Amino acid sequence: MTANPVRMLIVDDDEDMRSVLLEFIGRMSVSVRAAASLAEAQRLLRAEGDPFDLVLTDLRLPDGSGLEVLRAAHARKPDTLVSIITGYASLETAIDAIRLGAHDYITKPFTLDQLGVQVRNMIQRVLLSKENDRLSLRIQELHQEVHRLESERVEAAGFQNEILHQLADLQRKLNQLLAWSLSAGQTPEDARQLPACGPLLETGDSENACP
Repeated sequence: MTANPVRMLIVDDDEDMRSVLLEFIGRMSVSVRAAASLAEAQRLLRAEGDPFDLVLTDLRLPDGSGLEVLRAAHARKPDTLVSIITGYASLETAIDAIRLGAHDYITKPFTLDQLGVQVRNMIQRVLLSKENDRLSLRIQELHQEVHRLESERVEAAGFQNEILHQLADLQRKLNQLLAWSLSAGQTPEDARQLPACGPLLETGDSENACP
């Protein structure tokens, strides 16, 4: 659908869990980064470059909460999808995270198959959003192109009208010249050989007019 890769950030202080998640999610054609703490996650979320599309964060971190990761992610990119990893004891907090804008949550213990279903759904949603953005931009470009072509058409029509006006004016002057020549006893062929006489008639300059 789109050439832009989906970027995902995993935040978990458990090194073994990070390694497993990096390897597992990395197979889904996703660009994945990992952070071991809130501070590191915030640094990555605020870094220059393309923002993260997806965030998977543990609720409990050694230096803060996954809710702060959620806030940092949305501060950079409001439509970033964030999923919270939580234990049963913190389930109520995870539900509160949904109210704060988290996309989903998953409770420990979970299987990789369960996580895979959730992550793939999130990836698909991001891809659809990117494709929608791309098509919206293309529609906007086409509207601009139509407007440009319409402007050129109007300009060309105005130029065409100007040419027609000039041709009509020349025809009027030719008709005056023919009328003058006929009144002077000349044939139309003779009149066409004396184009300078026509405009002099209009000025009323009898001294300079043709005999």
